[in-house]
Amino acid sequence: MASESDPYSEFHSAETGQPFQVCIACGLTLDDPDLPYLVAKSFRRGECIFEYAICEDCRCNMSQEFSVESRENLANFFEHRVNIKKRSIFLAFGSNPDPWIEKCAACQTPRNEAESYSIGGVLLGSDMLFDPYPLCLCGTCEEEIQELLSKKTRGMWDDFVDDHFEGPPADVEELPLKGRPMVF
Repeated sequence: MASESDPYSEFHSAETGQPFQVCIACGLTLDDPDLPYLVAKSFRRGECIFEYAICEDCRCNMSQEFSVESRENLANFFEHRVNIKKRSIFLAFGSNPDPWIEKCAACQTPRNEAESYSIGGVLLGSDMLFDPYPLCLCGTCEEEIQELLSKKTRGMWDDFVDDHFEGPPADVEELPLKGRPMVF
């Protein structure tokens, strides 16, 4: 979980321990206090195996390329399974992201009991924006979301991974990089 001195440290790069510096898609620096960006990190057995930061413009452009079917299915999933309104009321107070990411937003499985999970948070400079992020999704729910996506949208995600990441480390098996979308 986050440290007391920096409540958002869990959303820093696992590789450097520092806040993300640039958008993975366009290379824009993320230090502009008026530019929101998403940090997404995926964990397997407690180890961060995949992470990136993407500026709001690139994130919106990418999501607009999703098929209409995928966008509708995702909206329906988050409306009914995550229940954004109820979650927002329950978690609206405070600036600590821990209660928002301690369990899967869809099935309530504690993340420390999940084999794999992803977290996502939207930051604005060094501050975090709350509602509907930050959130956590367990690997099982991510797989469920994957089944809701069209072939076109799954292909876009695979292309994104191919374009921005090298192959998986040799010592990590069954990484959920392709075929399983990150918190987006």
